[in-house]
Amino acid sequence: MTAPTTSYHLRPRSGWLNDPNGMARVDGVWHVFFQHNPDAPVHDRIAWGHATSRDLAHWELQPVAFSPSPGAPDAFGCWTGVFVPGHDRPAVVYSGIADDSRQSTICLRWGSADLRDWGAPIVVGRTPRQDGIAIMRDPFVFEHDGRRLAVLGVGLADGAPAIALFDRSDELSWRYEGILLADDPVLAAVGRADVWECPQLFPLDGRWVLIVSLYNRGVLGGVVAAVGDLVDEGGSLRFAVRSAHAVDEGADFYSPQVVAAAGQAPLLMGWIRQDGQDPRVRDHAGCLSLPRRVKLVGERVVSFVDPGAAEALVGCWRPLDTGGTSLAERRWALRVAGDGVRLTHPSHGVVEVPDGSQVWVDGAVLEYYPKDGIPGTWRSDEPWTLITPEGARVQVAEVVPTIPKTG
Repeated sequence: MTAPTTSYHLRPRSGWLNDPNGMARVDGVWHVFFQHNPDAPVHDRIAWGHATSRDLAHWELQPVAFSPSPGAPDAFGCWTGVFVPGHDRPAVVYSGIADDSRQSTICLRWGSADLRDWGAPIVVGRTPRQDGIAIMRDPFVFEHDGRRLAVLGVGLADGAPAIALFDRSDELSWRYEGILLADDPVLAAVGRADVWECPQLFPLDGRWVLIVSLYNRGVLGGVVAAVGDLVDEGGSLRFAVRSAHAVDEGADFYSPQVVAAAGQAPLLMGWIRQDGQDPRVRDHAGCLSLPRRVKLVGERVVSFVDPGAAEALVGCWRPLDTGGTSLAERRWALRVAGDGVRLTHPSHGVVEVPDGSQVWVDGAVLEYYPKDGIPGTWRSDEPWTLITPEGARVQVAEVVPTIPKTG
């Protein structure tokens, strides 16, 4: 059996993809960078791939933005990071990995106006040798009370996860401020980790949200959102957790990145995981999720497909017959009205699909979005089956394949 592949999720034509990076909208164009090995569908010598879009649906692949440089602080890999707003020219920061010890520095690169060309890495921060910090990576920048700040994911020497806080008043020399949050029982109840990877800290509807990806003894787990407040405790900033829950209920969603969007809900995209592939069988591995908008519903951070991207992707809607429908090799968007609809899978079991839900199928990838609920993301070469009972209604639209073209 030929393994199904994706056709409208963002991915390079070949090679490896993992975390989304450096997401930004500049002069009406969305730029999404991503962890990328252009040489093989395995995680090795990670560079930053680059794609652009005006509608978050149709993507144009750009040349690789930058790659590891021999003798440089990122000689082993240019790992996760973000776009840095507020300067007179584009900038990104990321974790530079110098060797196979995987210890990191915080690297900054200045970019050209079109974000295609980037200068050499400048080390602006290092892993602190205090507070029991053993490993640190994945910078995320934000502002609070007029201060330019950043957070990074940390693993402590005692095996607990934490979030480190840095002051960015001098963008070329970050100053360590201390631990913003250490191993928290509310987060631990959702999932254990020894490193909180890819921290995302942002305001949402009057609260602060911290999203972390759970890395535990070398195993990638789920993604957790903590809702809470930034508080001053004796002159030190701390994150007070009020509640926490999974960001995605599926098996294959990791390391999302969030970016503010003027006049709209924050935008989120994540990595849909795939293990390294035998290049003789499949020349690519990994893709990004559909672009999602996030909002608070009570104490839950929920997400839904960006409406503009959804409209740009679908064709004409038509009714789908009741009964069982195999989703093998489908490129479909589905809208559900009524109760009793469900998805079944030989490995993942049964997923109830309530009234108002959307389902997006792209070959091996399925994304499920309940109305005002927590989505689920899966990748599997085995197909799902959609069960539509009498009285429920499902509309289906073909999604036009949009594998990115090369710019």
